[in-house]
Amino acid sequence: MTSHPPAHAEGIHPAPAAVARAVRLTYAQMMLGAVFGASTGGMFLIGFALSLGADNIYLGLLGTVPPCLVAFQFLAAYLVERGISRKQLTFWFALAAPLCWLLVAAIPFMGERITPLSRLGILLGVVALVTISNQFSGNARASWLGELIHESRRGRFFGTCTLFAGIVGMVFAVAEGGFLDFARAHGTMGFAALFIFGSVFGLAMAMLNLPQPDCPLPHATAKGVFWRHLREGLRNRPLVILALAQAVMSLGNVAAPFNAAYMLRDVKLSFFGIGVLNALATISLLVTAPMWGRLIDRFGCRPILITGLLIAGPMAYAWLLVPPGAWQMAYTVMPVANVICNIGMAAVTVAITTLLYKLTSPRGRSVQFAGYGVFVSLVSAPMPLLGGVIVNWLQSRGWHVDLRLTFYGWGLFMLMAAGVAYFLPEPRAIRTRTLVLGYFPGLLMRWWSGLAILPLLLGLVRPTDDEK
Repeated sequence: MTSHPPAHAEGIHPAPAAVARAVRLTYAQMMLGAVFGASTGGMFLIGFALSLGADNIYLGLLGTVPPCLVAFQFLAAYLVERGISRKQLTFWFALAAPLCWLLVAAIPFMGERITPLSRLGILLGVVALVTISNQFSGNARASWLGELIHESRRGRFFGTCTLFAGIVGMVFAVAEGGFLDFARAHGTMGFAALFIFGSVFGLAMAMLNLPQPDCPLPHATAKGVFWRHLREGLRNRPLVILALAQAVMSLGNVAAPFNAAYMLRDVKLSFFGIGVLNALATISLLVTAPMWGRLIDRFGCRPILITGLLIAGPMAYAWLLVPPGAWQMAYTVMPVANVICNIGMAAVTVAITTLLYKLTSPRGRSVQFAGYGVFVSLVSAPMPLLGGVIVNWLQSRGWHVDLRLTFYGWGLFMLMAAGVAYFLPEPRAIRTRTLVLGYFPGLLMRWWSGLAILPLLLGLVRPTDDEK
């Protein structure tokens, strides 16, 4: 069984100055992409669907269709491994996604010329087209990025990317939430304005691929090279176990489309209120993501991944305290729960991203990323629809349940994924127990000591005569 892939790239490496420029442009892309994502996804996509008349089943379908289309990654990987320019693939398909969103923005302008069912159909169709575009651009970009960023700095790089993107996404989500609350009188036109605004940033993000070096791979001439790379991935035991762990995590998508729906429709929070709650949670992710990146470079990915899952999973059960209509309780309980949860999810995100590059080699990476992504996504594909169906079915049978049932399922799957990740082999990584019981207590003691002497440094507390 292959436990560790070759570390040497087979592509053409750009000059250090070109790499440094590409890193800066990637940071800019992450921030532009955060605005695009914040403006067209999450609570705004769900809110738009609800305004068009979507029910629980449609929301589940909206979460199920995209994962069913990830198999297009295989076509993208095939093109990459045949020597097609990864830069060109990334650029053209990244350009297609914001253009597709302009079709969604056009729905409110169609007025009564189309039926409500047709509006929902157009929304679902455009989401499908955007998903297909993202499979091509995402796979090609991931393979390309692996040769721009050296292994020794990937943890810090992805941690910093998370920081930059999170700050921008948080600020825009809050501001745009306030805009939509203000624009409620104009119906869905407010959403149209928001989608157009976000698409401009998406187009700018795509354009920033052009100044970056291409890092071309050698043209594949041998027959069956695609399947050979795929078999190598299946023989890569650490990669397979990581895929299993993330597949279990992805079953938590049973709750994916319902968090915003529950807060908007059932708890009766405003867009601005949800934006503020999400912003508080995002701050914890932003502050801790670079720290997790440094810890990954120092201690390894596996203990950080397990620790993050164990932190995040139990926080799902804080929703027990927030029944429908209890908006005051939501503002009391969920800030704390979301902050703790996002501290854990920051660790999970940075650890998985770094591990994927650590466990794959440049030649064949796009194929193995495709196989990995397709497996994880197809496992979870039916979960959002299943969540909506289960909640509706139980309610029709007289059970007093609501969408929070799917949140509890999410928490359970996070804890189960930690159990799977326990079996992940990673050379030179420390044990999770050593990290949690050894390093973290010492770190907390150092922080506490720093806080204890702070009043002295500020002159607020003076030593007693005995202490002198």
